[in-house]
Amino acid sequence: MNASAPRSRDARALAEAGFAALLKAVGPNRGRLLLIGGLVPEHLVHSDEPHQGTNDVDILLDIGLVYDRDGLDFAWLEQALETAGFVTSTPNTGWRWLKEISGFPIQVEFLVDVPDNLDQEIALPGAETLGAKNLRGPGPALRDVHDMVVAGERATVTGIGGYLSAKGASAYWRRADKDLYDFAWVLVADLRSGERRAAKAVQRVLDPLTERDRADALLAVCDLFSGPGAVGATTYARLSIAAGGVDASENLALDAVVAVGAFRAELAALLDDRRVGP
Repeated sequence: MNASAPRSRDARALAEAGFAALLKAVGPNRGRLLLIGGLVPEHLVHSDEPHQGTNDVDILLDIGLVYDRDGLDFAWLEQALETAGFVTSTPNTGWRWLKEISGFPIQVEFLVDVPDNLDQEIALPGAETLGAKNLRGPGPALRDVHDMVVAGERATVTGIGGYLSAKGASAYWRRADKDLYDFAWVLVADLRSGERRAAKAVQRVLDPLTERDRADALLAVCDLFSGPGAVGATTYARLSIAAGGVDASENLALDAVVAVGAFRAELAALLDDRRVGP
């Protein structure tokens, strides 16, 4: 997270501009950059409730297992970052890159989700400096990929199933306020839409047998919204008000409790069906 520019609507616009600059520089390789994180929610659902915005760009890369990486070459991405005017955030960090836009530093973070070197930076083949932070959780986003337009540029963005799978696991394991807020914001908007796509979309990308830790984490984070006074609900209410929400804090917390609870109940039933099988 970029501490120099707090999350806001204005910061979001600058982050989108930074991402667009990178997309232009990578050209035909743009489909290999999967957008996840705080720029995604408003591309997934419509809501009258303002989203807090974001101050950075999270990109998930697919590098496969360690013995499949010999043929990979990410020199194109490192060259594109330099062409677009990005520099590493610190001399010894290759997974965070910065670009100044309108006087504010915009941060791009490159992430992977692989079994080796958990919570470590992984050097990307073919690159001299560029790396990716290996985080536990976002992998299912790679199975839910859609073409969308971000800041006027065609981009590859994870869908609602991939987003909630990744964000929910991250919210449980990391417990960051912004993750709890983003997770609930999407679910509240999905429930209000009447479509209720969330649980079925997650079930399509998350295997409860081979990815039990992720499935369990996703259900467990829902329990952080068990009542209006639970940490997830109060965090959602507080950040919603900070984003410009006009409802009372108690009502916002209850919105999160209802939406997350409905999602949990439906998802648990769907995952149980998959575990049992036909």
